[in-house]
Amino acid sequence: MRAAPAQATKSGSPRPDQVGRLLADHDRRRVGVAADQRWHDRSIGDPQAFDAAHAQLRIDHRERVAGLAAVLVLVGGVGGWASITELAGAVIASGQLVVESDVTTVQHAVGVVVGELRVHEGDAVKAGDVVVRLDETQTRANLGIITKSLDELAARQARDEAERDGESQISFPEELLARSNDPDVRRVILGETKLFDTRRQGRSGQKSQFKERISQLQQQIEGLTTQAAAKKRETELIEQELKGVRELWEKRLVQFNRVISLERDAARLEGERGMLLSTIAQVKDKIAETELQILQIDQDMRTEVGKDVAEIRAKRSELGERRVAAEDQLRRIDIRAPPGRNRASARRAHGRRRDPAG
Repeated sequence: MRAAPAQATKSGSPRPDQVGRLLADHDRRRVGVAADQRWHDRSIGDPQAFDAAHAQLRIDHRERVAGLAAVLVLVGGVGGWASITELAGAVIASGQLVVESDVTTVQHAVGVVVGELRVHEGDAVKAGDVVVRLDETQTRANLGIITKSLDELAARQARDEAERDGESQISFPEELLARSNDPDVRRVILGETKLFDTRRQGRSGQKSQFKERISQLQQQIEGLTTQAAAKKRETELIEQELKGVRELWEKRLVQFNRVISLERDAARLEGERGMLLSTIAQVKDKIAETELQILQIDQDMRTEVGKDVAEIRAKRSELGERRVAAEDQLRRIDIRAPPGRNRASARRAHGRRRDPAG
């Protein structure tokens, strides 16, 4: 048992007390103190453990020195670059890394129905070749509905403007007249023309009734005016007679009752004449009201068509945008191959193929 330590000392290995100091220093640098203490106790009695511990210490030291040097180089390099570099500006943007390949996906922006598939799996196609033709039934139907609505609104607006301006006929837009051979457009033009004539005749009938009423009231005024004039003449005659009777009464040639009777008749005639004049004034008021009603017919019509024109303009603006979108969608019926060498590969996307038989 004593020969082993002497042989370890003669071969150049560290003495046990030196190993203890090295291990103690190593223990202070490591966190696991209890585990290293057990390693130290075990190594004192084993010379090979001393050599392994010494080699491990050297490896740990070199690793720490290399790590510290790397940190210093990184910090110093970044700090030096930041101190001498001037940044004029920076842009922050998000991105996505994808793998570049020869596969190009051709698909529609929205869900559609495929009407015709012109290529098959593995067919070689050139740029611009039509690979898929979409079903245009729904798109054309939508565009047709929008176009008809715009035609109806254009004709309706022309009719409203003609009524507002008091025109004798409607001035339809040139764009609408150019398509008058179209049955739908012709129907719209004829319908608005008939409605224009019907409404104008209706207003003319109302005005005629009011004018006839005014004529009757004027005739009534003429009769009342004649009666008032007669009352006035009768009152003047009674005044003349009353003047003579008063002279006779002063001479005591007639009785006083005669004077009182004539004065009573004169007062009655004056009152009747006043009632006639009041009735004439009332009839004139009715004539003025009737004339206002005639004017109100045109005013109500202008107010109505003004509101209608404003609503039509708003609707036409909205439908115009929808027509542009529908026409753009119709132009995208044909899906063409993108630039480059392509090979067809059919995949199910956001659509379904329409069965030609159905």
